Amino acid sequence: MAGATIEVMKALHKPTATEQSYVPIRRADDAGSINLDHNNWLLGVTIGVPFFAGAVLGLLMTDPITGIMGFGRRGAICAAGIFSFISVVGSASVHKWDHLLGFRIMLGAGMAGKASIVPILLSETSPKNIRGMLLVFWQLFVAFGLAAGSVANLSVYRLSPPESWRYMFIAACIPALLLLSLILFSPEILTAAESPRWLLKESGADKNRAPGNPRRRALVQDAFKSLLDLRGEPSPILAAGELFLMHTRLIDEQRRLQDALSHAERSGTARKKESVSVDQFRQVVDHIGWWPRVQLMFLRSGFTRRAHIAAATVMISQQLCGINLIVFLADFFFRYSFFPNHDPSPAQNVQLLGASLGLMLLNFLATIPALFIIDRANGRRRALNWSFPCMAISLLSSALILKAPDTETGQPRVGTIVGHYIFLAAFMIAYSIGEGPAAFVVSAEVFPLVNRELGMSLAVFWNFVGAGLLAVVSPWLLKELGQFGVLLLFAGLNMLAWFLCFWLVPSTGNEDLENVYKKLEVTLGFMLSYLAKVALWRATRLAQFCANFGFKEWEECGYGPKPENPVEAFERYRES
Repeated sequence: MAGATIEVMKALHKPTATEQSYVPIRRADDAGSINLDHNNWLLGVTIGVPFFAGAVLGLLMTDPITGIMGFGRRGAICAAGIFSFISVVGSASVHKWDHLLGFRIMLGAGMAGKASIVPILLSETSPKNIRGMLLVFWQLFVAFGLAAGSVANLSVYRLSPPESWRYMFIAACIPALLLLSLILFSPEILTAAESPRWLLKESGADKNRAPGNPRRRALVQDAFKSLLDLRGEPSPILAAGELFLMHTRLIDEQRRLQDALSHAERSGTARKKESVSVDQFRQVVDHIGWWPRVQLMFLRSGFTRRAHIAAATVMISQQLCGINLIVFLADFFFRYSFFPNHDPSPAQNVQLLGASLGLMLLNFLATIPALFIIDRANGRRRALNWSFPCMAISLLSSALILKAPDTETGQPRVGTIVGHYIFLAAFMIAYSIGEGPAAFVVSAEVFPLVNRELGMSLAVFWNFVGAGLLAVVSPWLLKELGQFGVLLLFAGLNMLAWFLCFWLVPSTGNEDLENVYKKLEVTLGFMLSYLAKVALWRATRLAQFCANFGFKEWEECGYGPKPENPVEAFERYRES
């Protein structure tokens, strides 16, 4: 909605900019140039309500649609596409702000459905060695959609500025129609196969089904066919072997979750003896209800709750970094950078849309390198750990450059605008390579299969609540702090997000999805102490190397022994 905000509030009799004249005021020193009134709050609500609605509706609807209603992953994506199509067509035809708000709520349901289901469908159907790259394609096409929307905004605004917002909204129905046509009307080979892992899980979704129930057998057969389509195995026996491996790992995962629910503390040897004593060929997938899954996420200590903490951390950090301040409020944000002392003219609005388009195109292009980084050793954590400091430095620099003196008329100098924009572009590059794609990659991988729909919808809940709050309070923040203060605030929040991700988010590299839990068995307290030791070792390594130059090799330096893998260190700690 970034481009549409210029005219939509005026057309619906809720203008956010007045025609009064302004006294020239320096942007970096005084926030009073931002006229914050009731309609500006309504603008924030209009932008934020799809995220609030999506947070709640996605949490309530995703699990029932995929499981209870039997739609599956693909069916849920289809339902989300229908919500999206109806909402954008309705938004383009409204004449009252209340009606627009209603359609924006419907849009939230579509957004949440796609954000909750598409990443986990990709994670469950992808080979482990390219899973990260395929998940980054989700973020790449999100960035492409933002860029395409900015192109459409700039194109239609020139046609008829007062009515341009309607064209901007209706243009969004094109990708929704494309999605629906691929799912509903294209041949099976052109559309996404259903997740074999989900089909296996659903074979035990009804606790009253006997092991030989025809419905259970049909779902397992569908999982086998789906795996054949996905892998293109030269021999069906290879797909059958992979399916059996998924089946046994799912049963083992459910056993661990049931242990956590019953607080059973059994040694690894006891588990091994039990697994040997049971005939694996006769085991079937069990049913775990909704409330036990909620307990695992919130009330039971263990890897499921730590998965929730990791996903919530990386999703909330996406809002703490400040990206949505620029993406969803681009024209509102740039208005007070480029034209702080007057209501922009239509020609100047075109410049604002052009500035927004430049950043959206950069977002798309800068996401491409992430395709080749994310699947490297420790690629997820490296992308996160480099992204946040770079974003913090970029925002700090873009804020400091606003301190440059204005012209005699109170307008910013061209050099100030160019420098400010360049640092925001650097921020966009850092986000697009790191936190942008990594957030949904990590969230789609950390949860056990039994809890994946509920877990991913919870992760999207935290992300959307953060985005909605940011949209609502951004005008107030700009009023109270000014752009200089807001940029400094988010530079600091980036450093906070860096620490939280460094501590709470594990590396989910090239292991199978069923083995990610091993990274999450490390307790948060142990991980914090481990990171403190790693930080001390790295900090003293250079000092020791310089003090013993010529006597010690670089690999021998550092206080204490070189830290080992955190999973191995935790296993040794637990056994001691």
